[in-house]
Amino acid sequence: MTKIKQMLCALLTVCLLLIGSTNAMAAQPDTPSISVSANASIEVAPDTAVISFDVNGKGRTAAEATSASAAKMDSVKRNLLGCNILGNDITTTSYTLYPDTDIKGKITGYTASNSVRIKLKDISKLGPVIDKISAAGVDTINNISFSVSSRELYRNKLLAQAVENARQQAAVVANAGGRTLGKLLSANISTYSGGMGRSYGNMKLMAASDRAVAPETSISAQEITIKASVDTVFAME
Repeated sequence: MTKIKQMLCALLTVCLLLIGSTNAMAAQPDTPSISVSANASIEVAPDTAVISFDVNGKGRTAAEATSASAAKMDSVKRNLLGCNILGNDITTTSYTLYPDTDIKGKITGYTASNSVRIKLKDISKLGPVIDKISAAGVDTINNISFSVSSRELYRNKLLAQAVENARQQAAVVANAGGRTLGKLLSANISTYSGGMGRSYGNMKLMAASDRAVAPETSISAQEITIKASVDTVFAME
């Protein structure tokens, strides 16, 4: 009987300690804090361009159409050698071969379409490259896109600036409430984007006779915005 009493007393003591610990934790106030979202951005000149275009070949048979398309593509590659554009900078994104029909649905021939993209690591070559491929018989330039190849180099700088912007905003609010801003409690990267831009779509190319007297093509790319956003929580003292 004495042992049972001792065990009950020990259990009661543990329960009282747990209850006291819980009450003590509940009595402690939460750390005053303030949540702020902020961002930072930078305007950067693009250093990379991608030209997407179509090379079409037509013929009475499928073989003639594919041969005509291949001949145009060979001419494009030869012309680009003068701009130091090599084979690994030229890629095919899609290739289609389809019959051409008249209003009665009768097959009158075939068209082979080769969709190609060229990546330029020097955008100063953009105008000359467009002139070279148009002279080679490219049918349509679908679009030209611009990007920043080293966009990740701006990541740390922009994230640090975004946190600093958040700190300054939080300090204004804290001071207005008669408090001082404390340490950073937490931070999450909300977004990090940019480094891509797009310009010019569905460019109609001139006939060969017109290209002979036309001035060199000149295209100016706009600066690209890269930005980072953070969600932060600061302590207030």
